[in-house]
Amino acid sequence: MDEKLNRNLNFDAYTYGIEPGGLRSKSDINTIICYTVTKSKVRLTAKNICDTMVEGGIANYFEVMDAFSRILKNKIITEDENGYLIPSVQCEQLLEMVEMDLPLSIREKSINIATRLAAKEIYSKENKVEIEKSENGFNVIMHVTDKNQDFMVLKLNVPTKEQAEVIKDKFLDDPVKVYDNLINSLFS
Repeated sequence: MDEKLNRNLNFDAYTYGIEPGGLRSKSDINTIICYTVTKSKVRLTAKNICDTMVEGGIANYFEVMDAFSRILKNKIITEDENGYLIPSVQCEQLLEMVEMDLPLSIREKSINIATRLAAKEIYSKENKVEIEKSENGFNVIMHVTDKNQDFMVLKLNVPTKEQAEVIKDKFLDDPVKVYDNLINSLFS
């Protein structure tokens, strides 16, 4: 009985870096990649997916990269000319059969993290942040841009480089939110 049970568990993936409840089988890792690409409402890159799995403690980095290698080679998912992932019909059919085998918490987590990371990637391409050394610490200069034209530039002075980096990261998480909050504060 124990021998049969152990055979059926099929925990064949490296688990270093995953959180409790993370994925421990290669087939589950393949499935979560297909699930995330297919169900996400934003366009994702392979980097977005890998970062999602690692940041969320969902799967081991090396296992995710190995899964991507197989998935791309077998054309289960393809990349367009800009590097965005496109699920094949085979990927969507696979999901219909097995997506419920993945825990709901893992499915939700993968979509939420992937969406946040994809938005941050887009924001960092469209908006820029500069950190400059000043007499009193560091200036963080944040640009909110639309069609290559700044419509808001915000400059903050902070005492340390670490604080400047935190502000940069927070700004790039959602520059529109920063802009909206500032405008709402000014006009309320």
